[in-house]
Amino acid sequence: MQIFGPFRVSTAQPVGGPQRMQTPPQVPANNKPSVGPVDQLDLSQAASRMEAVSPMTVGGDIRIERVAELRRQIAGGNYDTAEKLDRALDRMLDRFA
Repeated sequence: MQIFGPFRVSTAQPVGGPQRMQTPPQVPANNKPSVGPVDQLDLSQAASRMEAVSPMTVGGDIRIERVAELRRQIAGGNYDTAEKLDRALDRMLDRFA
């Protein structure tokens, strides 16, 4: 059935039989598969500079204790509080307003 809008529906259409997926032929173990295209990633100079000054590469500290505390709060269901939401909204409005 085809639907052309809210007021017009086409008549019944024939339904085809089930279609089976064909499995690709198996390559014998002693034959090497042909070499296909190789993926390549080219970064601009700006992206390379950004990576070079990333806090993680410059020695930015990850406070393991703080991360563990936040994970405990999230798992306990008490991470999201009204005070935190209000503070985040105030910061966002200060930044974009």
